[in-house]
Amino acid sequence: MMNRTQFLGVSAALLVSVCLFPASAAAQGTTPMPLAKAVVSNEVASRTLFKYQINANVARQIVDACVEFANKQQGGPGNYAIFVIAPNGDVVDAHVMDGVVPIGVETGLMKARTALYARTPSRAVADRFPTVEGRLIRTDLGRESGLSYYFVPGGVPIVLENQLIGAIGIGGGNMDEPCAYYALGKVLGIQPPPPAPAGEGRGAAPGGAPGGGGRGGRGGQ
Repeated sequence: MMNRTQFLGVSAALLVSVCLFPASAAAQGTTPMPLAKAVVSNEVASRTLFKYQINANVARQIVDACVEFANKQQGGPGNYAIFVIAPNGDVVDAHVMDGVVPIGVETGLMKARTALYARTPSRAVADRFPTVEGRLIRTDLGRESGLSYYFVPGGVPIVLENQLIGAIGIGGGNMDEPCAYYALGKVLGIQPPPPAPAGEGRGAAPGGAPGGGGRGGRGGQ
């Protein structure tokens, strides 16, 4: 049986975790959003001839969830450039928070395009090619198609029911990747977890628990 001292210790630990992780996995949905609800309507698809694209309403919800993460993060508010793009690379929704420098805006979009191009999070691209030599020969990949191959965490493909419906890219902050996963978890429900970090200080918990999140910020962008 737990004595009073043990009980107080556990209670204190729970209190600390709540304070440190306001954007915890508890904020996520427990059931994935149906694909039909996340993509454009049949009427829209009849005009664009493309059905499996994230719709504007859901894209705006994701952007708003990122802003919520920024406002609640420890030591915040954070400052992020947020891009949600369609499978063809078009911007569906975007928002640049106050305080983001120009390079943060540019790299946020580059991360989204990397996730779209590679069909994996930009973290996985960075982990796959960790050396300068390996990255230099791939710097121009995708450029002619308006895509990117950028080696910094913060870009994540948006996938429901094994369908790629878009991508999200976050730049300019110090927790870009956790911000992206928090938003995808909250709006779309269960999402694939981020790739296992290949190095120290690069971990990020699904749902945006502030546990690292890559280099981000003005040093990593």
